[in-house]
Amino acid sequence: MNNKDLLQRFIFENAPIRGEIVRLNESYQRIVSQHQYPPFIQKLLGEMLVAATLFSAVIKFKGRLTVQFQGNGPLKLLLAQSDEEHHIRGLAQWHEGLTEDEVLDVFRKGVLAIIMQGDAGTQKYQGVVSWQGDSLAQSLEGYFRDSEQLPTRLWLMVDEHQASGVLLQMMPGKESSAHEAIFPEIDQNWEEVIHLTNTLKLSEFLEVDNETLLRRLYSHDHEVRVFPPTPVLFRCTCSEKRTENALLLLGQEEVNEELKNKHKIAVTCDFCNKEFIFDRVDIDRIFKQQGDASSSTQVH
Repeated sequence: MNNKDLLQRFIFENAPIRGEIVRLNESYQRIVSQHQYPPFIQKLLGEMLVAATLFSAVIKFKGRLTVQFQGNGPLKLLLAQSDEEHHIRGLAQWHEGLTEDEVLDVFRKGVLAIIMQGDAGTQKYQGVVSWQGDSLAQSLEGYFRDSEQLPTRLWLMVDEHQASGVLLQMMPGKESSAHEAIFPEIDQNWEEVIHLTNTLKLSEFLEVDNETLLRRLYSHDHEVRVFPPTPVLFRCTCSEKRTENALLLLGQEEVNEELKNKHKIAVTCDFCNKEFIFDRVDIDRIFKQQGDASSSTQVH
């Protein structure tokens, strides 16, 4: 069980602290295998996938949660998504020549955001995350501190085989303006738990399952209750219908221009590399159906 893709909630019985632990193996490998990513891009994408999965567990939201970096420099896009059922996907777009030494400076010049998109018809929320410290984890911790006003710590651990992580958060309603004076024992527990979690190593995720790992990590000082695990799966939302809608957005004139010197138009999904092929018959059908639909909705 220790090599499965799982998300698991846990709480501390003697402290107002909750946590989530996640391990991504098959899903992570599937996502990073879609493109020839340099090792440091793989690592960043893995960190974002872990973060998106953990956030989808603690931010109660029905829809898709996205952790996204967008820049104008050599790193154009890093994107990781998870829905409420913990179906994940992600991608990166970068220019050849980008080096690992440049990444931190690139991040500081771009925009890091958490985006929540609900079901059709619901409003999209976007929270911009200011870059803090020298890691993605520190910046995302700042988002919860500034926007959610919840003390939160994040550990993101990635290598070429797996991506794993832990999120710890003070439970809502346990703070006040005089937090340190009224709840000194809460502060002490929080610091102790953070100190213990700082000793966690990525290799331990390969040795034991989540529950054993958590009890090994905390049980000497704290009683931990671990809830049943939830599977995490790679799942892409691309479809032929979505691709047809994308062609409609381009417009018939532009699509026909593309077909001038080609017999077919091939559209490849950036997330899963699935290819959708459309010939002239398909294109005529797509735009005819749009015209028929428009006519049927006109008021006479």
